[in-house]
Amino acid sequence: MNPDYLKFIHFQDKRLIVLFYLILFIVLGFYWKNNNYTLTVNDVWWLSGLFAIMLFNFSYELKAYWTYNFLFERVDFDVFLNQKKYSVPAFFLRPIVVSIFSILIFWIVVQGSFLFSSEYYRIIFLYLISPFVIYLIFRVLRVVYIQQLLNAVSSHIKYKSFYQYVAYSVFIIVILNLISIHPLALNPDFSLKDGYFSLALMIAMLILCSIVLCINLIFLKITKRYIFLGRIFLQELDFSFTKDIPFQILYKQHFIIRVLILFMVMCLWTISISAILSLLNWKIYFEAYFLICFIPCLVFYFLHTYWQWHRELMMAYDMYFRSREITKRRNEQ
Repeated sequence: MNPDYLKFIHFQDKRLIVLFYLILFIVLGFYWKNNNYTLTVNDVWWLSGLFAIMLFNFSYELKAYWTYNFLFERVDFDVFLNQKKYSVPAFFLRPIVVSIFSILIFWIVVQGSFLFSSEYYRIIFLYLISPFVIYLIFRVLRVVYIQQLLNAVSSHIKYKSFYQYVAYSVFIIVILNLISIHPLALNPDFSLKDGYFSLALMIAMLILCSIVLCINLIFLKITKRYIFLGRIFLQELDFSFTKDIPFQILYKQHFIIRVLILFMVMCLWTISISAILSLLNWKIYFEAYFLICFIPCLVFYFLHTYWQWHRELMMAYDMYFRSREITKRRNEQ
C-alpha cells in the first residue's frame, strides 16, 4: 500500500530541513569567512541574491521529482482531490520567477539581522531564519507543482540538447560562486598593490579556484537519476541526448589523472593571464579576474558534470523503458 502524501512529506521534510540547514550553513559560512567574519549593509543585496539562488536550486527540479513519484505510484495523492487549487497563473509560479520575487523577501530577512549589534548574533539569525524561509516557500511550490501535475499542466520546458541542460545548471552555480567570493576583493591576500604578476596573488588565486571547484564537486554527488526520469515523462528531455560522450580520451582516464592534468593547466593558465594583464597594465574587477582564472576549473566542472549526469540519464532511460514494458504487460493481462 502506498503511503499517504501527508505521511510521506512528514517523513521527507524532517530530512529536507536538515539538508537545507546543512547546505545554507556551508554556503553562508563560506561567504561570511570570505567577508572576514563581518556583515555590513553593503552585503544585504548580495546575501539576498545568494538565498534566492539557493531557493531556485531547491525548487528547479521539484516538479520532475514529483512526476516520478506520481507515475510510479510511490505516494497516494487522494488528499489533493478536494483541495482548493491555486489560481495564480503558471508563469508566476515558475522557479526562476519565484526566485526573483523572493529577493525582496530575503532582503527583509537580511535587513532584520541588523537589528542585532553583534556580528555573531546577525549570522546566527541568518543561519536560523533563511533556511526556514526557503523551506516555507518550497512547501508552497511543492503543493502547486503537484496540483499542476495532477491537472496535466505542461511545464512548457524543452531542452534542445543535454549540453543546454548542463550549461544552464553550471551557469547558476557560477553565479553562486561569484557572489560567494565577492567579499574577497577587499582581502589583503588578493591585493593588487604588487600587480597581477605577484607570486602571492597567483598562489592565492590557485588555492581559491581549487577550493571553489572542490565545493562544487561535493554538491554534484547528489544523484539526479529520478529527476531525469521525471523530466523524461514530462517530455522535457529527448531520447536524442544519447549521443557520444565528449572528450572520451579524458573521460576514460582516472579521476586523479584528470585532476593532475587540471592542476598543470591551472598553473600555466594563471601565470599566462597574470602576465598578460601586467604587460597590458589593465585594471579589471576582482570578480572578472577570478572568473578568467577559473576557466580551466569551469571546463573541468562542466565536463565532469556532463559525464556524471549522462551516466545517470542513461539509467533513467533504462528505468523509463522498463516501466513502459511493465505497463504494457499489465494492460495485456
